[in-house]
Amino acid sequence: MHTDLIINELNEAVDISSSKKTIAYKYFKGNLVDLEKYLDQNLNSNPNISLLIPSRQLELFS
Repeated sequence: MHTDLIINELNEAVDISSSKKTIAYKYFKGNLVDLEKYLDQNLNSNPNISLLIPSRQLELFS
């Protein structure tokens, strides 16, 4: 698995919940728990991730 692919997909997602399911299927054999563990380990160590900025999704509806 490559951090950039997973993080990029989530950063570009319109619907985070649906995207997580898709990513879990593609990279973690459908296991959302493994995806969440992966994100927990990698989000804290990468300063270039905008995934956790709540305003990102709100911009789409403004």
